[in-house]
Amino acid sequence: MKKLIALILKLLTGSKGPVEPVMLDEGMLSGNFSADEFRCKCCGQLHPSGVMPPRELLDILEDTRAHFGAPVSISSGYRCSRHNARVGGAKASRHMEGDAADIQVKGVSASKVYAYIAKRVGDRGGVGRYNSFTHVDVRGYKARW
Repeated sequence: MKKLIALILKLLTGSKGPVEPVMLDEGMLSGNFSADEFRCKCCGQLHPSGVMPPRELLDILEDTRAHFGAPVSISSGYRCSRHNARVGGAKASRHMEGDAADIQVKGVSASKVYAYIAKRVGDRGGVGRYNSFTHVDVRGYKARW
């Protein structure tokens, strides 16, 4: 259904590139992820310029949920610079660009999530492995840690 919606939006807008997500019913950005899950824990913004999480990121999260057959929780989405500094984020963190998420998959180790997402993302994004979560972003080039 969401692919059909994206296709219709492309046709209506004449867009040749990826279509940014639109808010679905009840603040949902996709079938399983809400805008609230991506908001900064400090200021509550999605992004100061109104940028929504990219469709590619949402698709990766939806695919991860389907692959493991388990809920995906987002512990960190967009971060304002103040919140990023408080949590010790990188100075050029992708979270501040609004195209990253730190996630956990219920009942699945962070290393298994990392392995799946690293393959899924390929050369188009960053994937980081931590003890209790996995970082994923869609920066447009390969980064691993």
